[in-house]
Amino acid sequence: MARKAVLTGGKRDEITDTAMKLFFENGYEATSVRMIMNEVGGEIGMFYHYFRSKEMLFDRVVQKFFQNYGEKFKALLSECEKKEDFTETFLPIYEKSMEEFGQIQGNIHWTIQIALHEGTLRMLRQTVGAVMAKWDIKNSEPAEILAGQLIYGISATLHSAEFTKKSEEEKKKSILEYINRVLD
Repeated sequence: MARKAVLTGGKRDEITDTAMKLFFENGYEATSVRMIMNEVGGEIGMFYHYFRSKEMLFDRVVQKFFQNYGEKFKALLSECEKKEDFTETFLPIYEKSMEEFGQIQGNIHWTIQIALHEGTLRMLRQTVGAVMAKWDIKNSEPAEILAGQLIYGISATLHSAEFTKKSEEEKKKSILEYINRVLD
């Protein structure tokens, strides 16, 4: 018998959202399809109507994770007309995101943590590239390269033990100086 077409929304999204919550609370390996469906209030057969496997569901969870973060960052950063605006906006949301990730980090295998971090940086590179188009940039490198240098450099800085000891004003000044060095 042929499978029915899978519609988006509804139970599919509920399964995805529930799986995301459980994966982050319990870890991928410790979360079973049965646990997810018990939380959703559905049968195992319903799961397999929407997803062929737990791995397929996990791929959807990761995709949604990046989509949610991407939309949040894009909405907040799209208003940044100047580098100073970017620094004022970016630092608090990135640090809040790091704090949220820290709450779930213990439940996720290190390989998945690295993949999520790398995916977040790739997503941010596109957003920052679009924002940089508004700035007066003297560097002749392509915007994609400059955006990557900014995001990966800022990320490394934010994860530095020395940086975390700085005051909020010192952090903003440090990031703004870095942006100016890369872009000018």
